[in-house]
Amino acid sequence: MIDNKSERAQTLLDDEFFQEVIDVLKKQQIDVIINSNENDYDLRESSYKNIRVLDLIVSHIQGIAHSDKIKEKRWKIL
Repeated sequence: MIDNKSERAQTLLDDEFFQEVIDVLKKQQIDVIINSNENDYDLRESSYKNIRVLDLIVSHIQGIAHSDKIKEKRWKIL
């Protein structure tokens, strides 16, 4: 098991299955938006928020994955 959170996060981001799951979920939400009726404002808004949440999750994991690099650069600046 990987002890370092940064390495674990990068392993997750590099995992093809994880990437596929995120892509499928986004595509499902985009399909909901595309196939919604003209008056389905709430449905489209909900799907849009779901896409943003998926982006937020991936961005958070990316931040964790790069945290060691950021710490290294921070010490080089000081």
